[in-house]
Order: sequence, then C-alpha cells, then structure tokens
Amino acid sequence: MAQLVVPETVDTVTVVGNCTYPATPLGGAPVVSPNITVGGVVAKFYTSASVPSTVQGVPIGPGPCTPGVRSMVVTNNTTVFFNGQLPAVVGDQAQLLGTNRPLVGPYGPATVLIGSSS
Repeated sequence: MAQLVVPETVDTVTVVGNCTYPATPLGGAPVVSPNITVGGVVAKFYTSASVPSTVQGVPIGPGPCTPGVRSMVVTNNTTVFFNGQLPAVVGDQAQLLGTNRPLVGPYGPATVLIGSSS
C-alpha cells in the first residue's frame, strides 16, 4: 500500500479568479482511528468524507477572496479499508473551489499495525 495522507501533508498552490490560494498542510478534521496505529501513533488519515482546513486566498486583483474550502478526492486506493473507509494515499488530491490540488507530502510512514496494542 502507498503511504498515507496525514494532517501534515501539503497540497499545491491554486489560482482561482483573482485569488491565489497558497500550498497548505491539510489539517482540519481527519479520521482518528480507535484501533490502528501508524509509526506507533494513533492513525489520523483522510477519506473522501474528511474536511481539511480552509485556505485563505490572497488577492492578486481587485476584490476579496472567497475562503477556500477544501475536500478530498480519494481515487488511488480502492482495496484497503481502515475502519470501513478508503484512506487517501500518495497520488490522491485535495480540491478547492472546483480545482484539483495535488498532494506533495510529507506522508505517513509505510508501516501500519491494525488491531494491535504494540
């Protein structure tokens, strides 16, 4: 399985209309697993239902910028489920105001323990 997208994963800059939305760590509200650890820490991951933090746009022309509400586009993992959900992995994207924002890392560790207390 590819590496997981985690809260520290950064997406790419987007220009929408007269606003630039900078590359920003996802943050927001990832899924927090009750029984999966990644690198010895409780897993925090994203699914298509997760809500990353909003990105504030910087005007490059006249007028204000609409807050950039992001969503997750999870398409690369179609077979591995965490607590019944498909987690976002390397190659998936965030979307802001209808524009895809590729994810560039950092990603979570490649080793995942499921249903273990160690």
